Amino acid sequence: MIQVGTVTKNNLSDRTSRNSPLRVLMFPKHGDNPYLRSLSESLERRGVRVDNFTFARALKRRYDVLHIHWPDLHLRARSSFRALLKHMRLALLFALLRLLKTRIVWTVHNLKPHERHLPLGEILFPLWFPRACTHAIALTNNGLASALAMYPPLHNKAAAVIPHGHYRDAYLNAPPRQSCRNQLGLEHRFTFLFFGNIRPYKNVPLLIEAFRQLPRQDVQLVIAGQPGHMIRTDELQKLVADDRRIRLSLEFVPDDKVPLYVGAADVVVLPFEDILNSGSVFLALSFNRAVLAPNLGALPEIQSHVGARWVTLFSGQLTSEHLLQAMDDACLDEGQTADLSAYDWDAIGQRTLELYLTQSGAADVPRSQALAKNKSRC
Repeated sequence: MIQVGTVTKNNLSDRTSRNSPLRVLMFPKHGDNPYLRSLSESLERRGVRVDNFTFARALKRRYDVLHIHWPDLHLRARSSFRALLKHMRLALLFALLRLLKTRIVWTVHNLKPHERHLPLGEILFPLWFPRACTHAIALTNNGLASALAMYPPLHNKAAAVIPHGHYRDAYLNAPPRQSCRNQLGLEHRFTFLFFGNIRPYKNVPLLIEAFRQLPRQDVQLVIAGQPGHMIRTDELQKLVADDRRIRLSLEFVPDDKVPLYVGAADVVVLPFEDILNSGSVFLALSFNRAVLAPNLGALPEIQSHVGARWVTLFSGQLTSEHLLQAMDDACLDEGQTADLSAYDWDAIGQRTLELYLTQSGAADVPRSQALAKNKSRC
């Protein structure tokens, strides 16, 4: 953390009594990603009241903290006029909350939206959003350094590196691998899995192309997830039409089926062309499945914590040679467990609470020292 003030509720706001709970407005509190639920529950175990963001709540009630995840979910629009209105509305709300001494915390999951927005929105965001925030959270040291480089106003904010947590408490345990395959109707072969929403930056067509070049028949690829609005289902089906080793399940996967899909895999493949952080890595590791992923963003730091036998990184575009190497390297027994102690939710909730209670505008530690401190903490 760049600088930590005295951790007391009284230090946060003169208007709140020492015994009243800290009130946090979270955008969003709930969603498809269990990360949000796990973070909120960890904070609530510490006596924090966490409410889901709405403009009505923000205007009617007094909150100590507004915590923003993925601001592009709120700011995206179909026309420049609507984009301008959305930016103005949120900026005015931030200004009001700043007058009320509410702290505005931004968790920097991505440096930019994965899908292109209207040019006006892309111009407006860096001009005001980083300045309006009072605190920032990055999930890795690389993420913090990248955010500081892209958004210089963050140098003047209280900031911390607080990692993404695991998903071990978010889902039921997976049955044995063979049982998972039986329930999904899969062959008993070495199994690569792509899991999650299918979006352009995730490069699923490239994964299909690389897999089709594999000369071996004792292998299968499962692609499970809901296509995004820019993905054509019929095009994916055409890519795999004559390869019976590939199984497509192009639909939303409910929580009770997640352990089956991940549990059926030998290796979870992430062919992303650009990534800063990835919940998919933690999903795979939470079920003790190996990961093949690009050498980008946060992934080298994750590999340094859990080991190269759990996370294999490739450079450049994914190729069939990378898949073959992953098959040779994947010698993990089902009894082996990935060490995810660095991603425990109790510690994450505590560190998030400490950041909430840190005085804003206190970044007087040189950046190099700040990053060195963060490396010692993660």
